[in-house]
Amino acid sequence: MSDKDLLVVISEMLRKQDQHSEILSNQTKILNHHSEILNMHTKNFEEMGSTLKSLLDISITQFEKQQIFNEQMLDKLDNLGKP
Repeated sequence: MSDKDLLVVISEMLRKQDQHSEILSNQTKILNHHSEILNMHTKNFEEMGSTLKSLLDISITQFEKQQIFNEQMLDKLDNLGKP
């Protein structure tokens, strides 16, 4: 193989390496963008979970208060019916 042929081969290899580097760079940008989206969804999911937990806690508290009220009303109704 002549020096000229060797230089052509090396040049072609470097060109392909540059193409692969560009492709890798683009794929890295896409991956980073997808990671940002996933992080945003994860944050939103955590916030939604926290909100749902708060809503559930409030619902349980309201249920307990309603239960106490119902028991008090039943006691008063029982006392009204006694002679």
